[in-house]
Amino acid sequence: MRPIDQTIRRGILVDRAFSIIGWASLIFCLSMLGLLLYSLLSDGASRMSWDFLTSFPSRRAAAAGAKSALVGSLLVMLITACTAIPLGIAAGVYLEEYARKNWFTSLIEVNIANLAAVPSIIYGLMALGLLVYQFHLGQSILTGGITLAFLILPIVIVATREALRAIPQHMREAAFALGASRWQVVRDHLLPYSTGGIATGVIIALSRAVGETAPLVTIGAISYIAFLPPAPFSERPWLPATNAQRAVAPEVQAAPLASGLDADVRPPRAGTIEVRVRPTESSDLTPVTTTLTFDPAMSIEDLRVAFDGVEGLSASLTPSGNLALAAETGSEFSLGNDTAGLTMALGLDEGGGRSGPLEWAWSPFTVLPIQMFNWLSRPDEAFARNAAAAGLLLIAVTLGMNGAAIVVRARMRRRIKW
Repeated sequence: MRPIDQTIRRGILVDRAFSIIGWASLIFCLSMLGLLLYSLLSDGASRMSWDFLTSFPSRRAAAAGAKSALVGSLLVMLITACTAIPLGIAAGVYLEEYARKNWFTSLIEVNIANLAAVPSIIYGLMALGLLVYQFHLGQSILTGGITLAFLILPIVIVATREALRAIPQHMREAAFALGASRWQVVRDHLLPYSTGGIATGVIIALSRAVGETAPLVTIGAISYIAFLPPAPFSERPWLPATNAQRAVAPEVQAAPLASGLDADVRPPRAGTIEVRVRPTESSDLTPVTTTLTFDPAMSIEDLRVAFDGVEGLSASLTPSGNLALAAETGSEFSLGNDTAGLTMALGLDEGGGRSGPLEWAWSPFTVLPIQMFNWLSRPDEAFARNAAAAGLLLIAVTLGMNGAAIVVRARMRRRIKW
């Protein structure tokens, strides 16, 4: 009996040691999280205000806000959810309930599990080559949303399959015995009973996507945006103006075509474009005059990059392939008078009319993590407080989504009766 007693005592000691190590690890992790939250609160709490949420980024830290980044994050997540949720749930249901169990489906399952562990930068490189260069979707909200949808799609598929597996097999057999088709079983029994688990997996996947930075930087998300995408059916104003989404100065719009310059030529003949950006009275922007040199070999994308590099300007391509120029809030710009005919030759978006219902999806964008990086890269310590406030905002969004997952799961579990 003595060896047995020694074995029992040794097992008790091992259990106690493991319990102590576990509690110590938990306390250490919670302490580090608490220190991180305390640091963010101490630095960013003073900047958390309604003005911070409703103001655009600025070169003055005290006036800078996270409005464009917050709206960009919400719009990107809208595209992500609308893409990943239906595709992920449909794929999970098919693999679990319809697909035959053979080597091909086993290969698909293994690859889905592997894709869930692929670094996010790989998805960004894939989206850059496929969506931006191959499908010409541009560096837009649509591209960012689809990229993050690719990122979380394996997580949604796995969560859907696990939720379906948790339903007892006799539920399927009872439905089949009563004459239900496979789709009726899935629609009336499996999906309602698995909604809690699926919703939890989906919201956790979206919580991961909202904090991603690497894939969005890869596809060209802008770190400084001082305007919002056009609202559906909103009126497009003209330049010069103090707000964004305007295209070219009136003197250029009214200018006749240059001699011998065809309106369909893109890019135009060799020459220069003089771009003048001047601030309004309430702006802190510095007046800028830039001369851009172009030649016939330049593509419209090269011209977009050149215009986008001018401080105070943002350039993007419209779905029709035109070059759209937008001034930052608080500034106005014009093109030089010697650029007659460039409005048509460059295919510049002259503004006017009304925006389409989905035109916002083609706009350039930024998100909260990228805006935080932009502020942290500046030497002024006041911008670091702005970054901390944006971090608190991002944590609040993430905790809110995870809290919603807990509530949804608890409510759905109460409805399950079998």
